[in-house]
Amino acid sequence: MKKVSLLMAIAAIFIVLPVFGTMVLEFPIVMTSAGQSDEINTVIYLADEVGLKYDYCDILSLDEFKAGVGLAGAKDGPGKHTGFFSVEAKGTQFKTFLIAIGASLKGMGASGLSVDDEVNRIKALITYAKEKGIKILGMAIGGEIRRGLPGSLNEIMIDIVAEHCDIIVVTSDSNLDKRFTNIAKEKNIEFVEVESAFDLLEAIPALFGL
Repeated sequence: MKKVSLLMAIAAIFIVLPVFGTMVLEFPIVMTSAGQSDEINTVIYLADEVGLKYDYCDILSLDEFKAGVGLAGAKDGPGKHTGFFSVEAKGTQFKTFLIAIGASLKGMGASGLSVDDEVNRIKALITYAKEKGIKILGMAIGGEIRRGLPGSLNEIMIDIVAEHCDIIVVTSDSNLDKRFTNIAKEKNIEFVEVESAFDLLEAIPALFGL
């Protein structure tokens, strides 16, 4: 009995809870940042570690999103970073839109974006995704440091992204006030909470049925 209990306790560390629904996300994937914080780099690292194929632009524009795989040949530039790893043909419409939620005034400044610019960019991308039936995966994994008082920059990014997601993924320290849990319940959004970003090495493949 003790052995069983111990095994269950160990397993619980790695289980993503709670989960509402059993949606499996599809390829191709495009990723961007909502707020230009370092969380997007963590997401990229995790995606690479698990072999996830994706296209990426930290300041993805609506035209690039609409262009599908290859992002119409988007190029790196001052404050702009891209990556192209999708295996689908160029121009294939994306089926999953991954948004890393986390705001940094320094990051937005380096990208030449004001807060209004970033808010309007993300809103336009979400609107397009909804129109085309592209699933939205929101990830908030920056911890307590990426939270704040109502109306603060990080909370603004949560305001404009979270309620529109099809799936929200968070680390426990990003959800101490259970704000993401409550949004997911209120909006009937599938929800995954893990103890740390390290646990996403198992959670991310599961989200895509890998």
